[in-house]
Amino acid sequence: MLNSTDAGSVNLKTKSDATPSVLIYFNSSCPICQSEAELIQRNFRDDLETQFLWVSSESVEEIKEFSALYKLDSLSSHHFYSDTLYSLANAFKLTGVPATFIYDVEGNLVDYALGAISISDLKVSIQKAHDRSR
Repeated sequence: MLNSTDAGSVNLKTKSDATPSVLIYFNSSCPICQSEAELIQRNFRDDLETQFLWVSSESVEEIKEFSALYKLDSLSSHHFYSDTLYSLANAFKLTGVPATFIYDVEGNLVDYALGAISISDLKVSIQKAHDRSR
């Protein structure tokens, strides 16, 4: 169970928006995460057919500051969650950030990247998720 930045809790396994999803495990002080947030905001701000699920082990307040700084908080397809108990990090056996996982509409893993991912690779992975969802 993760804490949402809008004061609720969510289980990502049961969260379904009938759209492909990109799960990004990040940390607000990570330079690579900061760069990717900026690039994602620029390249995917108009993408309403993909859900971006941002998860960090930081507090809700720190995550809100990060999302506001990169103007992601105003985008309806971007959602932010706090994993202070490291439940998701432990489930994925994550040892670093960023980590990016792309899922099709049925929740099947399509692609993933541990560490930096280029925008061109992310676009290809998201397209694969959409293609598999049709």
